[in-house]
Amino acid sequence: MRAGQIGGQRLARLTLGSRTRLRGACLGHRLLALLFGFGLRAIRDNPRRASAIGIASNVRVAAVYTLAATYAGIAGALLAQTTGFASLDVYDFHRSADVLLVLVIGGVGWLYGGLIGAVLFTLMHDVLAGITPQYWQFWIGLLLVILVLVGRERIGRMTARLLPARRQVAARDPRP
Repeated sequence: MRAGQIGGQRLARLTLGSRTRLRGACLGHRLLALLFGFGLRAIRDNPRRASAIGIASNVRVAAVYTLAATYAGIAGALLAQTTGFASLDVYDFHRSADVLLVLVIGGVGWLYGGLIGAVLFTLMHDVLAGITPQYWQFWIGLLLVILVLVGRERIGRMTARLLPARRQVAARDPRP
């Protein structure tokens, strides 16, 4: 792979939307790595303590809301560019419920939670709609109830217990 390529594609051939999304993700990741991001984490964990150590909580919260509104505006502009028109159907209740489900499935408070949740939600929608076209929302709702009752931490611990066991079995396997 040469310099200026990602996944075998030249950066010059990426569309405007892809380049904008890539730059936005890099900017978001970079902002969280800076002192600004550490200040936001401190405000999230304990706003009173953050104010006590000298972090201007109101200013940073206003700045992050402004940044989020900027991201939302860019996303809306890219949607209008991609679809060719702007419609009020984007503001339907089921669309906002889908966004909420994406965030819950992917993990709230995590930088890549929305991205992973969107991928999982889309895959589950496609697979479940192929199996039971009328009841796919029931199965996603059941998964949501399981996530709420069991908790993400317990699911993560169970997965962590299973993965090292699989790695040990794979390491013992003499087959090439």
